[in-house]
Amino acid sequence: MAAETCQTNDPRRRHPERVVLDDDSAQVLDDAVYYLSIYRMPMGYGDGLLRVHALALLIAQANTIMADAVADARDQDHPWAEIAAQLGVNTQTARRRYSRHHRTRSVPIELD
Repeated sequence: MAAETCQTNDPRRRHPERVVLDDDSAQVLDDAVYYLSIYRMPMGYGDGLLRVHALALLIAQANTIMADAVADARDQDHPWAEIAAQLGVNTQTARRRYSRHHRTRSVPIELD
């Protein structure tokens, strides 16, 4: 998948309508892999299997919190079609995967 550029010059911008792979997202992921690798095995940085471990861990962690993120989007009245577009699946698949999810974390308390 070719990298494209996400325009970020307007601070009021809305997120892209679909996932955009760009230099910014690559840098964030590279940083996460680096720091996780250093925490897990400081003397092993650069080891290919450690990189696989860090990436697998990040994917598993993202999958763990995705259902809560979808529940938050639904609570904020985002339609299933928009959520599905971000997930790269059709609307029915998104609804089937996440509609029965019960939040695993508490919602932050709103202060008056």
